[in-house]
Amino acid sequence: MKLAIIGTGTKARQYLDTWAARLDVDIVAFADPSAEARSLAAAISAQHGMPDVAEFSVWEQLLADLSASLDAVYISTPHAYHAEQAIAALGAGCDVLLEKPMVMTTEEAHRVIDAERSSGKTLVVAYQGGLSPLVQQLRADIRSREYGQLTSINGAIWEDWSSSYRGHWKQQPNISGGGFMFDTGAHLLNTVSLICDTEIDRLAAFVDDRGHPVDSVSAVAGRLTDGTVFTLNGAGDTIPVCESRIELYFTQAIVRVCAWGRWIEIERPGQAIRRLEQESANNLMDVFQQVLGGAENPSTAEQGLRVAAFWDAIKLSAKSGRIVVKPLRAAS
Repeated sequence: MKLAIIGTGTKARQYLDTWAARLDVDIVAFADPSAEARSLAAAISAQHGMPDVAEFSVWEQLLADLSASLDAVYISTPHAYHAEQAIAALGAGCDVLLEKPMVMTTEEAHRVIDAERSSGKTLVVAYQGGLSPLVQQLRADIRSREYGQLTSINGAIWEDWSSSYRGHWKQQPNISGGGFMFDTGAHLLNTVSLICDTEIDRLAAFVDDRGHPVDSVSAVAGRLTDGTVFTLNGAGDTIPVCESRIELYFTQAIVRVCAWGRWIEIERPGQAIRRLEQESANNLMDVFQQVLGGAENPSTAEQGLRVAAFWDAIKLSAKSGRIVVKPLRAAS
């Protein structure tokens, strides 16, 4: 795979360090307006024996010059740029691995979906949870009633986000589209909505910025159309740690899973808790390549729309003080 990277920030460089060591991925170019970020990426490429990766300060120029020779583009830029860049990359004939959250609004989500369909190319949203085999198996198990009926969900995600990203673009509303719950918390929103595979019937939310320009802590409660109730907590102002836990209560078991799909625990009556774990960095690229090879896409643009509608409903409820009814239907 001939791959270009648009945006060489911290997350992209972590993946670059993993992907550059693979024999089935050829990193041919990257673009970033920051000379420092490009220099750090170039150093990683050189360490893996790839000293001649093309560098661009403008992503549009990368696509104009190289799209004919590229297979795919990985986009890891601030949230506000995702839609424009993904649409352009698809239009240039590239498959796209797009960092989360896919877009900022439901309107942008529909534009991305339309661009993917008209291009004939494939877009995969880079949620580790969405691409985790553990999460995909859990989704299938819920569909088959492996654990009985799902009755309740309790999810939480926490990080020292407010202090770690003080002054960062992630706390600039016009670029980030939201705060902790839309950034790190997007993993929680995505994994919960993906594994349930059932739309939200109604939702109520409370958020607090705690003196920051965007939300820092959030509490969300709601009900799915099948009657399952859920509560989600986003704590972005806590000790230096980044963790998550989603507990799913079934009539015959309790299942706990990480929002990133790194681990799952299954608790059945009278049995020892069973725990499984999954590596994520290589898995992200493995699944992306499998999808391009014809496998089912487990993290689609349509799922990105569901997350956008989820976030829009949270914002609307928190601002208005009202319960939001059937947010995805309203978004569609």
